[in-house]
Amino acid sequence: MGKRNPIMLEDAQAHLDKMEFCLKTERIRAEEALGRVCAQDIRAQMDQPPFPRSPLDGYAVRSRDISEASGESPVKLKVIEHIYAGMFPSRCIQAGEAARIMTGAPIPEGADCIIMQEKTDEGEERVEIYDSVPAFGNYCFKGEDTETGAFLFGQGMELKAAHIGILFSQGIREIEVYRRPVIGIMATGDELTEADKKLLPGKIYDSNGPLLTARIKELGMEPRLFSQGQDNEYVLAERVGAALKECDVLITSGGVSVGARDCMPETAQILGAHILFHGINIRPGSPMMVMTAGGKPVFCLSGNPFAAAATFEVLVRPVLERMRGRSDWKPEIYKGILETPFPKPSPLRRLVRAKIEDGRIWLPEGKHSSGMLVSMAQCNCLVDIPAGSQKLEAGAMVSVIRM
Repeated sequence: MGKRNPIMLEDAQAHLDKMEFCLKTERIRAEEALGRVCAQDIRAQMDQPPFPRSPLDGYAVRSRDISEASGESPVKLKVIEHIYAGMFPSRCIQAGEAARIMTGAPIPEGADCIIMQEKTDEGEERVEIYDSVPAFGNYCFKGEDTETGAFLFGQGMELKAAHIGILFSQGIREIEVYRRPVIGIMATGDELTEADKKLLPGKIYDSNGPLLTARIKELGMEPRLFSQGQDNEYVLAERVGAALKECDVLITSGGVSVGARDCMPETAQILGAHILFHGINIRPGSPMMVMTAGGKPVFCLSGNPFAAAATFEVLVRPVLERMRGRSDWKPEIYKGILETPFPKPSPLRRLVRAKIEDGRIWLPEGKHSSGMLVSMAQCNCLVDIPAGSQKLEAGAMVSVIRM
């Protein structure tokens, strides 16, 4: 049986931070880039807007022509043109003239402001104006949003809907992105049964495999769920070796503790793998093991559902974020106030599932066993409780890691 030598969480993170990856890129259509990670710096190809435009429906005028306008003493101007979005002005505004203009339409030369239609009589050939507007009031300048050559967003940025809109506003139809890593997932244990099969006595349905598969999809990567591994080091080594040929990284669950049939350490020996560490001083998930086999990372998580989920978030996810090219891959850590107490002392550092909202943190009362899964559904963070802590009262300030 493999011997564990637990290390601190930060030491485990330092080991993983040193992992190096060869990131590959590909060019894809901009409309397909949502959720992908940008592999190039994007700069503006043109001014946006490409011309001065009106931000509202009204009249393009010269500010000095309406400087004395009021409800009691309206200014009357000749309407020389109607300009709609998609049109371009054909005439220059002279003294005593105005152009009817709609939102988004180009502002004609000579005009230096827009008077909103609500402050006019909305005349078609002549218009009465009941208020003044300063020079360049209600006026969107050419390049106001961005100027040609301006930096828009860069390498390592995960692309959101706004980024897609920016690309299209610049006429950019293709973009270089990092390739999605293929993440293999394999739950192990003779007790596991797939959900479409009859549950026999002593068996349980596998939830870790589907849970991790779904989480990988949420993170914008490509999961590949393999059939369950057995509690036999030779069979398991064969399956792990075969899986590694089809993925960039493999995540397993189960088989890393000190039970008689926890055979992942022996599996590592058969594979000739290099073990980075086996055991971390944290609960849940303390048996976690990380190795490299065939030049690829293998993360061996605890078989308990919450333990697997928690250690995935704090140790595995940052590595996967780096593998898909993200620059902001470190876990987000916040401070918050407990609204519900945590009644247990924590001789070891402990991660507790919780929900954070506006700096306030709620714990699912009495539902903290590492084997419990249902209480995770409403949680969005992990409370990081230092080793040696006594029970925590409501009102305590704690650190949390966002999931």
